[in-house]
Amino acid sequence: MNCEFCAEFTGTVARSRVIAEKEGWVLLPTIGCFTPGYCLFMPLRHIDAAADAPVSELARVQGAAEDMRIAIASVFGPTIIAEHGPRGCQLGASCCSHAHLHLIPVPDPGAVTNAYRLTGGPGRLINGIANLAEPNGGPYLYLSPCPGTHLIWPARGFARQYVRRVCSSLHGIGTYYDWRDHPFTHNQNVTIDALQDAMKPWAA
Repeated sequence: MNCEFCAEFTGTVARSRVIAEKEGWVLLPTIGCFTPGYCLFMPLRHIDAAADAPVSELARVQGAAEDMRIAIASVFGPTIIAEHGPRGCQLGASCCSHAHLHLIPVPDPGAVTNAYRLTGGPGRLINGIANLAEPNGGPYLYLSPCPGTHLIWPARGFARQYVRRVCSSLHGIGTYYDWRDHPFTHNQNVTIDALQDAMKPWAA
């Protein structure tokens, strides 16, 4: 399997971007970091989607993800958690087959929810990340605009990199959503420097 994240986590990439580790998942700034603080929280082992992890693991990951959200928000402001979850090798709205949760600071989390609902309808309320492991038959989009609120949609009708499109637009740089064309390396470095101290209480 040719997975750049797996290569990085096994040490075949010279410089790791990992900021913190918890429950076998790691936090790192994303390539395409269009706003400082934008991170991915993802498992060290390769799975396609968070929904492919055991329920017992996801219950722990939910708490860890909330810790990460609190730390990011303490530095960069309100932060959403989102996933484009492929199932059965169907990428859906995703563009990477290694599971990853997006943690993105945004000026208005409610506007992200409104955009999702405009595209996919009201969505289905779930109790948390652990409920992603329920069989759903295909790719999905997960969104937590704020702690305690968790929504899921079938991926049908959502564009690739959908959460990046929505959140970059909220930051006023909607044409820069594609990580392949706009890596925002400086913002990655700013994120690492700013979050290393904030993450110390939750570091493994």
